[in-house]
Amino acid sequence: MGLLEDSVVKVKGMGLIILIVNILFPGIGTILAGIMTEEKEKSQSAIIVGVLQFILASCCIGWLWAIWTGIQIMQASD
Repeated sequence: MGLLEDSVVKVKGMGLIILIVNILFPGIGTILAGIMTEEKEKSQSAIIVGVLQFILASCCIGWLWAIWTGIQIMQASD
């Protein structure tokens, strides 16, 4: 799989919290999901994507991307 597909990880019971954190602090929720996931093969991709979202948040692309990733993580986790 590619970097973007691997960034959607399962975080048991934390999907909504990850989404809220990604809305308020773009990329931080994705980084936290990468750290907290049990899918260790996907954790590095999630952390890299989270850093990119954080860097790109200043031009709104990263913020929208972080929200989208947060929604995907929430759906995968619940």
